Amino acid sequence: MSEETTVEAQAETTEPTTDQVTPTTEATDVDWKAQARKWEARAKANKADAEDAQRWREFQETQKSEQERMNDELARVKAEAEAAKLELMRIQVAAQKGITGDAIKLLKASSIEELQAEAELLVSLMATSNKPTQPQPDASQGRPAPATAGQVTREQLDKMSPQEIMKAKAEGRLAELLGQ
Repeated sequence: MSEETTVEAQAETTEPTTDQVTPTTEATDVDWKAQARKWEARAKANKADAEDAQRWREFQETQKSEQERMNDELARVKAEAEAAKLELMRIQVAAQKGITGDAIKLLKASSIEELQAEAELLVSLMATSNKPTQPQPDASQGRPAPATAGQVTREQLDKMSPQEIMKAKAEGRLAELLGQ
């Protein structure tokens, strides 16, 4: 009976917490400072919870028996050994197929058969991409560019007479020197 009265008394004395949102008459009537304080308090509580969880994991680690620690270490070492074995297989298959350098990184399979299939595909792709192509002749090679063909140089201009200069200007051979 006394438990019932204390529960009822507590229910009557409880007040709304800051987590509860009180209804307002307008949807735009929001106390932004109160909301910011509420979310800041939640963030601090979450940070404290994360720190507590980390301390709990550390405590559990200290409570493990020597056998459990050895089992964990064994599992970690086995995983490292498996990764090293896979890398060795990758390098061996690449060496057999003649794959070198960064191309080895393209082999991603996890079994020897899959690695060999990938390596054969990679070799065939590399062979087709490494074929030398016939160079195309360049018709303009060795000839002056059309824009400068027949243009008078500064040295030639210094040696020309005024009549020759006027003739070259009329023919458009001074365009480059005049900046046209």
